[in-house]
Amino acid sequence: MKYLTYKYPKSVWSNPDAFFTDGALVNIGSDYAMMPSLFEPGGIVQHEFFCGSTPVVAFRTGGLKDSVFEFDIKTKKGNGFNFMSYDVEDFKRCMRRAINCFKNK
Repeated sequence: MKYLTYKYPKSVWSNPDAFFTDGALVNIGSDYAMMPSLFEPGGIVQHEFFCGSTPVVAFRTGGLKDSVFEFDIKTKKGNGFNFMSYDVEDFKRCMRRAINCFKNK
């Protein structure tokens, strides 16, 4: 994470020492939160992002499947984007949906 923060300082933030003081700013300032967790029993982090009106991209598992609902551009309902199969291709399709939605202001 430190390497990614160094290489992409405008796109990646990682500082465990400042998480509890500056973490909320990341939630508010993010375009998406990515939670590709294979196992997530309850999940609290997605709710922190929802408080900042930030959509969540998540694998449908545990508490994530109960709280992250696929955004429907027609009805304007939903709070994120889901991928159903735990593989890179399904994740990429999910990210494309999220990016296309973001581009459609």
